Amino acid sequence: MSYLRLPHLHDDLLCFVAEDDLWLAPLEGPGRAWRLTVDRTKVGHPRFSPDGRHLAYTSWRSLVPEVHLTPVDGGPGRQVSHWGSADTRVCGWTPDSEILAVASHGEPFPYFTWAYKVSLDGDPGRKLPWGPVSDIQVADLDGERKSLLLTGTPPHEPASWKRYRGGATGRLWLHGERLLAGLGGHLHSPMFVGGRIAFLSDHEGVGNLYSCAYDGSDLRRHTDHDAFYARHAASDGTRVVYQCAGDLWLVDDLSPDSEPRRLDVRLSGPRAGRRPYQVAAAQHIDGISVDETGRAGAVAVRGSLHWLTHRDGPARTLTDTPGVRVRMPEMLGASGRVAYVTDAEGEDAIEIASLPRASGDREPRRLASGVLGRVRELVSDPEGERLAVASHDGRLLLVDVAEESDGEVTELIRSINGPVRDLAFSPDGSWLTWSHPGIGRTLRQIKMARLAGTAGDRFVVDVTNGRFEDENPVFTRDGRYLAFLSWRGFDPVYDVHTGDLSFPLGCRPYLVPLSSATPSPSR
Repeated sequence: MSYLRLPHLHDDLLCFVAEDDLWLAPLEGPGRAWRLTVDRTKVGHPRFSPDGRHLAYTSWRSLVPEVHLTPVDGGPGRQVSHWGSADTRVCGWTPDSEILAVASHGEPFPYFTWAYKVSLDGDPGRKLPWGPVSDIQVADLDGERKSLLLTGTPPHEPASWKRYRGGATGRLWLHGERLLAGLGGHLHSPMFVGGRIAFLSDHEGVGNLYSCAYDGSDLRRHTDHDAFYARHAASDGTRVVYQCAGDLWLVDDLSPDSEPRRLDVRLSGPRAGRRPYQVAAAQHIDGISVDETGRAGAVAVRGSLHWLTHRDGPARTLTDTPGVRVRMPEMLGASGRVAYVTDAEGEDAIEIASLPRASGDREPRRLASGVLGRVRELVSDPEGERLAVASHDGRLLLVDVAEESDGEVTELIRSINGPVRDLAFSPDGSWLTWSHPGIGRTLRQIKMARLAGTAGDRFVVDVTNGRFEDENPVFTRDGRYLAFLSWRGFDPVYDVHTGDLSFPLGCRPYLVPLSSATPSPSR
């Protein structure tokens, strides 16, 4: 499959953009397209010249977009504008074979794009006198040259701001007269087509192709897309071609009974966007868990899991299945096993893998498939017998991952205000602490759960009352205190430069003794 966009047409030839290159293809029948440019950079908005011999297009080959020209029969292209404007865009051609473009160079604001005419002899372009416009078309009507302008549009296309109904939906002008003032939707891609004005609009909910008479009357709808917007329409004066969901569509004329048809275009040659390439693993590390010796660790890289020694030796693959993503590696104590989250069956599950050994590798063991929800955090107890899992739906789960267990899942608590986070076990594994979401956007409280003994002996303790934003709880090494961060400092000080009040010490670490016999650290 290929994503085809920004089409234009001339006679029986179609031009479009795919894989950041211009392509040409026969308009009728299934035909193989061929590349016209190989600039290895972003290109856009190709427009055939009136005689069909050249294509003007926007290219980012010089880092900012500029107007470029290339012959349709092939050959090197050349740059014809040197404005240095980030908003330069080719709009079309005049009947006299001059390029129409918009750019904002020399303007106080980048969204003030003015229309320009650029000839092919290398002149710097002539600024047209209509003020800020976002699109322009010029045609000879009844022996008189007239301009079609689109003004007042946002800096992005309608498909990126669906069903916006504010003041930046665009205004359409035909030679100084405004058309369709009360339409109430986005306007885009104005065109002269077969004695009418065609354009894209989403005033009925989804972007489709419409047309009207020169005076704005007789509004017609020509397409009926209801899932994806019609985008980037262009015309040769008779037909309209446009993009919808990565496919190209053609409307042969603007008669009331005309039906759009999808064009069958196949790209020839290998897909550059799908070619294999090497990536730097250091820039794509998703997670790491170090064993208790500190000499090696399990490292997740782009959905695969590898075992790395920290000084020398080879990197060994624990799991790397195409189409399967693993994440959140967690060493299970000194058991020689590592746990991680996998989506091999679609839903998140826990998988337990043994570390590489000279005696041979054991097959991973999969647990709790489909009952965890989307795992947001995973932490192991010190012995590697249990995993605490924070799910996206607010559940805090305990998963038994002992060698002889069947992966029993126990729900410790459920939050109705969002997912829990910052899980941490006590040094002896008998307690679990976490940051629990409270009522409000940022309020959180610290909670603890007793895990020792049978399931009936488990209970939850509130460490803080939820009035502040408390997070990142952790037990001290001796297990006597619980440390956490809290945003509860409300002592403002004056900034020495501006005189404004601020709270530079709003967040501080706090320590809570876990036994009445433990002295308070403040004494």
